[in-house]
Amino acid sequence: MKTARMKWPYPIEWNETGTVEADVLVLGGGAAGCFAALGAAEKGVRVALVEKAATVASGAAGSGCDHWESAATNPCSRVSPEELTEIMVRAFSGYNNGISHYIECREGYDRLLDIERMGAKVRDTDDEFKGADFRDEETKLLFAYDYANRFTIRVWGSTFKPALARQCRRRGVRIFDRIMATGLLT
Repeated sequence: MKTARMKWPYPIEWNETGTVEADVLVLGGGAAGCFAALGAAEKGVRVALVEKAATVASGAAGSGCDHWESAATNPCSRVSPEELTEIMVRAFSGYNNGISHYIECREGYDRLLDIERMGAKVRDTDDEFKGADFRDEETKLLFAYDYANRFTIRVWGSTFKPALARQCRRRGVRIFDRIMATGLLT
């Protein structure tokens, strides 16, 4: 029995050279790449983002996530960024980057609000979990793992990358999908 071979849907363009002029070049269209591109675009510079796959679904966040950790500044949190950072560093006997954890704990909720403003779903706006012990009825935030201290937020992470990609396009970031950067001239 002979198996039919599937035809590759994208043309392979060996030895093709393209020129892109930009003030900032971001390699990788994952969540971090999208945030970097947006940060640069907000400064008014020309930004190009090159992604080997499809920016709308690439990177670790491409398949979505179910929670957002270390959001210590959310309105329901019962732990401060300083307290949460200390706990995280102590958990690894001091062998951990306290500065990066503090930034994560202090800025995490702000970034979540940024993603929500871009159109991602963060809250239980459809009242799907109304009355659940892990839901705050006033903010409609859902919590995970530590229900007492409420610093890890359950989210609809599959909405994050599409929202980030849309925002990049709105901000004028030129996105080059399915391109593998193998050389760079400046």
